[in-house]
Amino acid sequence: MTVIEDLYKINQEIVTTSLEYSVRKMELKKKEAELLLNTNFEEVLGKSRPTVGDKEAYITLQTEELKHKVDEAEMNLDGLKRLFIIKKLEAKVTGNFLNTLAGVVDNDE
Repeated sequence: MTVIEDLYKINQEIVTTSLEYSVRKMELKKKEAELLLNTNFEEVLGKSRPTVGDKEAYITLQTEELKHKVDEAEMNLDGLKRLFIIKKLEAKVTGNFLNTLAGVVDNDE
């Protein structure tokens, strides 16, 4: 596989992972909003006047798994972005990038 093909493949993975990250982030926000709107905090927390901090803590505990999924998707995305940069630098250092481009130009003629 050529350097350009490698970079193209990594770029496609970045796009896919970005979409996955966005979806997971939106799922988390929706769950937090549903909990905030539909929870009887007095009942679930056993306090007549729960504080904002109490409510936030409850929501955090209820969305822990979704938060981990968001973090995982974000870390995957960051890793792919770093891999893309590393591959570009590798190509520049080894000269493969320009050689690949020259090969593509030569093949077009």
